[in-house]
Amino acid sequence: MDFVVDANILFAAFIKNSTTRGILLTKTPMPLKLCTTPFILEETYKYRTLLARKALLDENDIMEVVLELISASNIEIVKESELSKFKNKAEKVSPRENDAPYFAVALYKNCKIWSNDRLLKHQDAVEVVTTKELLGILDSLR
Repeated sequence: MDFVVDANILFAAFIKNSTTRGILLTKTPMPLKLCTTPFILEETYKYRTLLARKALLDENDIMEVVLELISASNIEIVKESELSKFKNKAEKVSPRENDAPYFAVALYKNCKIWSNDRLLKHQDAVEVVTTKELLGILDSLR
């Protein structure tokens, strides 16, 4: 089961020990295949000051720590070249312009987006699940 990881999911896991972090860093075999857009790195850089403050880290360490979280979580970063033919539709579907890259990955992979941003549910082309909904899905698979 593939899911696109939105920045708010990654940031939530990064900032504090939570259910989200537990899902991302679980060591038991998971039925999830996680992926994201390279744009997530731009968003991380953009919000590095805020992230550093919330995580009580030095701003200069943020990118390295986020990359380590992506690696430890086995999140695939889909290449931009693979997403190019999905960008136009993603821009039309996405409720906000800056979320279109996540929709492009979901359209490319034909999968759901994992995000706690309720606005992303205001479209009908891609299913968006919250962490709570994802936990329900995982529980039903057990």
